[in-house]
Amino acid sequence: MTQDNSHKTTPEAKGPTKKEREAACILCGKCVSVCPVFLATKQEELTPKAKQRTIASLKENTQKLNVTDCNKLAEMCISCGKCAQTCPQGLNFPKQLANMRAAHSGWRQWVWNRWVNQGTVLWPMLSTLSKAAPDSKGKNETTRFVQSIQAMQSPTDIPPYIAIAEYDQELAKGQRVLLFAGCTANRVQKSWKKKSESILKNLGYQLLPAKDLTCCGLTLEHAGVPDAAHKSRMQNLRTWRTAERPLLVTFCATCYLGLAEYAHDESLDWAEGEQEAWTSALRPLSSLWGNSLFTVDTPSHLLIRYHQPCHWHGKDADYAWLKEVLYEEISTPDSASCCGMGGIAQLGNRNLTRTVASRCWDNLLQKPLKKDDSIPCYSKPQGNCLCDLYDEEDDETLELCDEVESTYLVITGCSGCTLQLRGTAPTHNGEKIKVGHWLDILAP
Repeated sequence: MTQDNSHKTTPEAKGPTKKEREAACILCGKCVSVCPVFLATKQEELTPKAKQRTIASLKENTQKLNVTDCNKLAEMCISCGKCAQTCPQGLNFPKQLANMRAAHSGWRQWVWNRWVNQGTVLWPMLSTLSKAAPDSKGKNETTRFVQSIQAMQSPTDIPPYIAIAEYDQELAKGQRVLLFAGCTANRVQKSWKKKSESILKNLGYQLLPAKDLTCCGLTLEHAGVPDAAHKSRMQNLRTWRTAERPLLVTFCATCYLGLAEYAHDESLDWAEGEQEAWTSALRPLSSLWGNSLFTVDTPSHLLIRYHQPCHWHGKDADYAWLKEVLYEEISTPDSASCCGMGGIAQLGNRNLTRTVASRCWDNLLQKPLKKDDSIPCYSKPQGNCLCDLYDEEDDETLELCDEVESTYLVITGCSGCTLQLRGTAPTHNGEKIKVGHWLDILAP
């Protein structure tokens, strides 16, 4: 039996690795081209490159480093991780800010820790109370808070456009599975968990009790609460060990990243070969379909737009499967945009998260340019519609026919992105745009 070291003292905020200490920002600017904060604000001083210089300056004059300045700097980042993925020096700026938050913690860390770890009662209660709130309009903080809480309500107006006609059980063969549903699905979006459990059983997997699984710890670490993050990780690891290392399946991009990073956390006291076993056991739900067959029924006027979560880091199993099933019925913006969720940034700089979300919506609502992604026009005889005359060699934008009223539906594969996009969704043709997780459009 693997030794459980969860009783050991939890680590303090981690300092920079040797590689990070030896590396330095070379001002190449690659982070600038991918930073959602800069792309939304166009403020050069908010780029990771500029913040790296600020941190270096503060390190040289530590008496200038205080709680107020640290919080102000930290609030200018939404921890998407795009800069870390593109940095040729291997610098991880969100991690540096997490360490800074931990070393200079304040009320935000206290609130976020309790919001995540004690939300079993609070989240459903607030979601229920928000149903009585009037339709919220405006840009004041109270209105935006209500919109964020209302986003926790499960959608009742998104039809299941995809149905599973036949399950392929060749991959499962009775394998044992722990479903990691995550905080959002366990507390307020319980239909996601219920559908996922049904899918796994119908695919032939043996579903194990997962009641002892808790938060993946990623947002706690980003928020600067390393002891709470470590405690969550140890509990999840202990649950997996007790279950004798089964497959670990999740349907949330943030949870997947949070769990994947366990293998790089040496403070978890891994047994020999266990890190590799953990990595091999972790699977996205959307990668388990095998040769299952699906039926699709979408109205001609519907534009399904997919939002790619930052935490997939470009390797999005969800969209790969959705594109295979929906084909021309789904599309993504030309470039992936961060939704602005930002975790603890919701407490520190909600205006910034909204600004980033606004840019994301601008990209999501762009008219598709290709005929394959356009809405067909059935109001005119064949050959008389501009849609039929569209030349794919031509670079001109294809305008949709005036007779057709398009309806947008935005779906994604991340719990946090779903709530953020619901809470910031604009109106189109007089109605608020619908947002859902891909599980919302699936009938298992």
